[in-house]
Amino acid sequence: MQSKPSVGIFFVLALSILTSLFNSETAYSSECWVVSNGDTIYKLDPADGLMDPNGITIPDVSQVQTAEIDPRTGVVWITVGAANTVFRYDTAAGDFKPISGINRPNRTSINPTDGTIWVGGIDSVYKIAADGSAILTTITGVLEPDVSVNTKDGSCWITDKRGKIVRYDTNGQPASTPFTLKEPTYVAVNPNTGNVWATDTQANILVKLSSSGQELTRTTNYNMPMSPRVNPQDNSLWFISGSNMLVKLDASGNELLQVPQAGMAILSLSINPKDGSVWIADQLGSTFTGGVSKYTAAGQKLLENPVPMPSYVSIGHWTGQ
Repeated sequence: MQSKPSVGIFFVLALSILTSLFNSETAYSSECWVVSNGDTIYKLDPADGLMDPNGITIPDVSQVQTAEIDPRTGVVWITVGAANTVFRYDTAAGDFKPISGINRPNRTSINPTDGTIWVGGIDSVYKIAADGSAILTTITGVLEPDVSVNTKDGSCWITDKRGKIVRYDTNGQPASTPFTLKEPTYVAVNPNTGNVWATDTQANILVKLSSSGQELTRTTNYNMPMSPRVNPQDNSLWFISGSNMLVKLDASGNELLQVPQAGMAILSLSINPKDGSVWIADQLGSTFTGGVSKYTAAGQKLLENPVPMPSYVSIGHWTGQ
């Protein structure tokens, strides 16, 4: 007599399939978006870096600050400082949704886990719902804040240019001891450890803090460190030094490599954790009209393509973690 498969076997198979789907890359992983000339956003081919000639323009709007892709959904969030507005661009539907009342939005950090986005304005931070329907949380009294969300617990590190760096929980309540730098400018959290890297660009300071806000590592070896980014696949840190050099550190802060003269006026970098590659927006580039370049995890230059006056680059990667 042939026995019937047990319920347990079906459960294990179903769980295995769901886990596989959950951990697989989405169709939007590795998409690269760049802000050009302050008023146009281009999508770049992740393989050859060539830009789609049909750039996105927002009528009668200038001073586009950032364009950040949610790699799980393909939604692109666009901050426009002059309009005091954040736009949610649904790439599948071609739909723009403006979220107004954001005072001079300038910095962003997406949480692909739930689709929310944290936005730093001139004097406040806003957490916006995934569908753009509501501002869920507002944190006031922070000057020119940078933001970095931990995808594991939904908390967000926020800088205040008047001196403080604080972690806030998902509801916008302080969750760490404030750490003081003279003028903190950037933060980048490592979701695997909860530690965060922060810079004081003018003082040439780069520090690593614990999730509770205690200093773990400090270096003053680099000129004007900016735009730090953590690669969660190996816990390494990349950042720009002196607007023309790239630096890579390990999780403990030991230098792994430098890429001198990586660009002429680098304003932004983004990491693709899939292969460890680094993309940079160089406002001048080798042609002095602007370009976007791609480097390997080992610091070798793979390509440089012309993009007029790029100021921000974002490459998404999501495996459900």
